[in-house]
Order: sequence, then structure tokens, then C-alpha cells
Amino acid sequence: MLVYLDNSATTQPSKAVVNAVASSMREGYYNPSALYAPALAAEQQMSACREAIAGKVNAKQVFFTSGGTEANNLAIFGMLKSLRGFGKVLFSAGEHPSVRETCKQTAKMGFTPEEIPLDQNGLVNLSALETMLDNQVRMICVMQVNNETGAVQPIEEVSKLRNKLCPDAMFHVDGVQGFLRIPMDMVGLQVDSYALSGHKIHAGKGVGALALGGRGRLTPIMFGGGQEKGFRSGTENTPGIAGLRAAIESFPARHEMRKLKLRLYERQKSDIDGLVVNGPPPESASAAPHILNVSFMSVRAETMLHALEGEGIFVGNGSACSSRKKQVSHVLSAMNCGVKQAESAIRFSLSPYTTQAEIDIASDACVRQYELLKNFVRR
Repeated sequence: MLVYLDNSATTQPSKAVVNAVASSMREGYYNPSALYAPALAAEQQMSACREAIAGKVNAKQVFFTSGGTEANNLAIFGMLKSLRGFGKVLFSAGEHPSVRETCKQTAKMGFTPEEIPLDQNGLVNLSALETMLDNQVRMICVMQVNNETGAVQPIEEVSKLRNKLCPDAMFHVDGVQGFLRIPMDMVGLQVDSYALSGHKIHAGKGVGALALGGRGRLTPIMFGGGQEKGFRSGTENTPGIAGLRAAIESFPARHEMRKLKLRLYERQKSDIDGLVVNGPPPESASAAPHILNVSFMSVRAETMLHALEGEGIFVGNGSACSSRKKQVSHVLSAMNCGVKQAESAIRFSLSPYTTQAEIDIASDACVRQYELLKNFVRR
């Protein structure tokens, strides 16, 4: 039996998504910019997906992109290009590279990127952030859920500090790991932009969206035929968008991800003496329901990962976008984790379709492999 617990890297497309994509490719393949009836029907399907996204996050506008990376780039570059003058661009030390590196690139535009420190649980240090906020801040970027540790960031508190100390600053949230799993109210929280990705919620790869809260202005960063009201040119990925809509509409409203995550953690904690949690306490409200990051001390992550793979269990060792790079996670480094702890970190990430049987199989394998491997410490 194969057990897939790397859903933060990507998810298996659901049956509803596969059917929607296939139907769109067979019968709804028309260019939505054309004027004849079948093309208008394809455009109406896209509008239905926009409405589904807007309804989930309380957004004013939604634009389709190729995924979360493009959505983050469009939000950061697109909104900063619309502003007058320059100033500071703040981003949390735990941001995904598509935000972190984009913010750093704003220095070439004349802005000053600055990193917001994290506390030992991987949460934004609000006291430090407060000292960084002034009328020179043009944008703040804080993700909804950290993709490595599952830390649920204090979006409401960040928004309140912004409103108090630099109310004109834009507030962008990378919601790729939070969308549909953690509630988001863009208008209520005064979030200006929110990025999401289809393949993290059982849709296909190559489709995502940028949602706007209605306050900020956006300037396009890609030019062409003027699709998406001119903000994202290029013929829309109608099969991908059909799949995204199906994923949203079929995503289980009720699930047991938190219960199963805690079952996995409790078994590991009771039977593995070298277990250390990376991130907030798994049972806390600051911990996402679907991500558990732990270090099996004295066993390198790559070793444990491949040992589990040998038993048909697939897990992650950090961000899938950078896990092939031989370097310590910048997220764990920002949390002041030691090098050995960081090098032993494994990420388990669940989906609404994860079963208790899969969790129990994974738990048993972790205990068994740790007992075998802990005696072979790399010097």
C-alpha cells in the first residue's frame, strides 16, 4: 500500500477535477475571447470559477495565473509599479521563494526590501514588526500558512499594526498553503492581495489565481492580447480553470486532517526519543491542520525520507521547490534551529482524503526506521 504524505508539495487531482478537465478539453476547448456561443460558454465557466474563489476569500476581483508563483510576482511587482515614490518592502523571513526572491528584486526598482524576523515557533515576531513599520513602508508580505512548518501566521494582528502605523501600505498574503484549509476574509482583514494555486487543492498544475481586496491598484507585468482585463495577457487555461473550479466545489467542508495529524504526532512522540517539533505545538491554533514538521534527531532527513520511500511512504524534507538544493532551510534557520535539527527535518502533509489506516502505517514505519537508523550517526 502506497502512502502519500507530501500534499504540501502537490496533490493528486480528484476525480471531479479529472472529469472537468477532460470535458473542457473535449467539448469546451474554444477560445473564451471569441464571440460565438461555444466560446461564450467557455467564458461563463471561467466566470463561475472566479465567483467560487471570490466567495471563499471574500475578494472583490480575481485574475487567473499559471500558479502561485506568478500570482505572487504579479501582486508584488504589479502593485508596487502602481505606487508613487519608493520606500520599504517588508517580507517575513519564512516566505516561500516566490515571495522572498521577488521582494529582494524590488531593490532594482528603487525599493528597500527588509526581512521580518520569526520567533522560535516560526511565527512573525509582531514586536519586531511593529518597530519596522512607519510611513516609509509601501508593502508588507506575510504568508497565511508556512509551507514547511505549517505555522499559521497572525494575519489579523499584522493587518491591525499596518492600519495603525502605515495605513497606506499594501498587504499581500501568499495563501497557497492556506486556501480552503484556513478561513480567509480579505475585506474583513483588509488584505489587499491573495495568491492561490490549483495543484495544492487537488486541481492540476499550471493554474492559480490572484484575488484582490479592492483597495490596491494593479499594473500588468506581462503584456499581449489584453486578457484578464489587461492584467494578465495570454489565452486563459480553460481546462485548468475548469479543474480549479471543480476542486473548489468538491473540496470536503468536513475532514479529519487535524485529528489524523495529531494521531501521527502522538505516536511518534511516545515511541521516538529523538523527536523535535519544528514549528508551533501541533495541537495549537497556530498550527495548520495538515502540516507536521519534525526532526528525527541523529538521522538525516534524506536518509529517513528514502528509508520511508522503501516502505512505500512518501514524505517531504522542506519546500518541494527547493528540496533538491543542498542547503539548510531558510525557514528553520530563521527560527534559530540548529544545523543538525534542520538537517533532520521531515515534513508530513495531509489531504482531506488521507485515511487513518495510512497514518497508522506511516507511524509504524517511522518508529521502525528510526530504531534502525539512529545507531548510524553521521560524524
